Amino acid sequence: MKKAIRFSIIVCLFSWAMFAVAHWGFGMGADTPVGLMLFSTVYMFFPLITALVLQAIDKEKFNHTGLVNFKIKWSWAVAWLLPLVMTLACILVNGLMPGVELKYNAEQLINQYHIPEDQQEMVREQLGQLPAYLMILITLISGLIAGITVNAIAAFGEEFGWRNYLVGALRGVKFWKAALFIGIVWGIWHFPLILMGHNYPNEPQWGVLLMVVMCVLLGAIELYFVLKSKSMIVAAIMHGTINALAGVVIYFTLGGNDFVNGMPGLSGFIVMLVTILCIWIYDKHIAKEGIMSQTLGASLER
Repeated sequence: MKKAIRFSIIVCLFSWAMFAVAHWGFGMGADTPVGLMLFSTVYMFFPLITALVLQAIDKEKFNHTGLVNFKIKWSWAVAWLLPLVMTLACILVNGLMPGVELKYNAEQLINQYHIPEDQQEMVREQLGQLPAYLMILITLISGLIAGITVNAIAAFGEEFGWRNYLVGALRGVKFWKAALFIGIVWGIWHFPLILMGHNYPNEPQWGVLLMVVMCVLLGAIELYFVLKSKSMIVAAIMHGTINALAGVVIYFTLGGNDFVNGMPGLSGFIVMLVTILCIWIYDKHIAKEGIMSQTLGASLER
């Protein structure tokens, strides 16, 4: 546990310091949408850097956990497609929220991709000519492709720390306690980005707390599949695909707010809780592996 705490403190301090230097020292513009998006990508690699440095200090092998495993398994497909199912479910749940309407929202698409003002009217006209179902299909397919390619590479930077290094450091800890610990650290680590408007642009202060909740829930799902497959690659794929599909809910939602909309809001929390319940039922009554009731080490050694 001490090793996990050491990593958690160092990765947060290092990442926050790099954010401070980049933002205030070099004026990299994290207070602009484009600047925040670019730096958040760089920020994702700080857990990897921290883990590698600590491994070098402790004279550990790069893959001492055995979880950097590129052997393709069925769980890779599940990790890739489950975010799609969760995203579609999130859209439906979002539509049940008070004051929310399910309708294609071109303005959100324009805002998401930061279309220049002089091009926005042209984009509106072009989007208006496309059937809603075609836009949904294009958005989902492009998200799936990005999720398993460029987004997965970026997510690998985070997951090497969260679902590889920390899993190794918490081998003697049971699943739920480990999932809670990793999720809280993962959520707190995000706080400079959240305060700058990432994920919760209208509620950044509350967003810090909401992000912790999201990371605990999503982290539990990712941790299960890492232990199931004995590979952190599934976490990178799932994380990358979740990120790639994050805007889909917003594109087809009118109304609502940061507290309820999308995967980072109440709608997503409900979907993730149901997903965790389904995984628990599968783990306990169908697979009968008991991954969620034993230590991480026991699951890795089975």
